[in-house]
Amino acid sequence: MRVSEEGMTIEDVARLAGYERKDFSVCLGCKICGSVCTINDLSVAANPQALLLSLFLQKELKNDDPVLHYCTNCYNCTTACPWHIRIPEIVRAVKGKMGMETPFEKAFKSSVGIWGRVYEPYVFLKALSFLIRGGYLAYVMRWKEYVTFHLPHKVRNMGDAWQKSARQRKAR
Repeated sequence: MRVSEEGMTIEDVARLAGYERKDFSVCLGCKICGSVCTINDLSVAANPQALLLSLFLQKELKNDDPVLHYCTNCYNCTTACPWHIRIPEIVRAVKGKMGMETPFEKAFKSSVGIWGRVYEPYVFLKALSFLIRGGYLAYVMRWKEYVTFHLPHKVRNMGDAWQKSARQRKAR
């Protein structure tokens, strides 16, 4: 897909990412962003600079670009960039324009839109089918502490009371 096709212009992407088109022209092409990219540690061969260059030159953007698919929003690229270009925000803008958001990302944005912040139980429930299909349920125990943090105190303490009574029954 070309940037100019499908109704997406470089100005749209720049505006969504908080930039102006001329801000992309400061990129030196040094590829430092690619050298520190987290997903390159996984041998994915992502090149954030190439994505930026394609945008600036209005070249074809491919849906299977590793940067678009696997960007972790770690901002290592932004920190290392001499101009601190915020590649993750550009990636989010492009993905939004291309309709590439996962249900998890949609739930995340929806939560921010409704409550003004990320409400983990809402995001979890809204993206539950995606999480099941993607095999992410293996991480549920890690999320448990974040999810239970937002529960009312009476509900949260029920688990502690249940564990305490179970220990007392076991001790008898």
